[in-house]
Amino acid sequence: MLTSGRVAVWSHEEEVIEAGTQFDNLDVFVWSIVRYHAVRAGILDLAAVEDDFRALGQPGALAPGVGLLAAMSS
Repeated sequence: MLTSGRVAVWSHEEEVIEAGTQFDNLDVFVWSIVRYHAVRAGILDLAAVEDDFRALGQPGALAPGVGLLAAMSS
């Protein structure tokens, strides 16, 4: 959690906030991570939540290669 209220991924090895991994606030992050884990566990289909992720427009979900959508698609 950043002082601005945004949530981001911290890279312990490099000691930096990963570019393209931020979410507007904790509520949006929790909404996203719960659905991410549900898709990965096979409880939800990616197609059922993909449009919702895109509508929220969060870099942490949409960033190519490092966003949650990229992780769910692989």
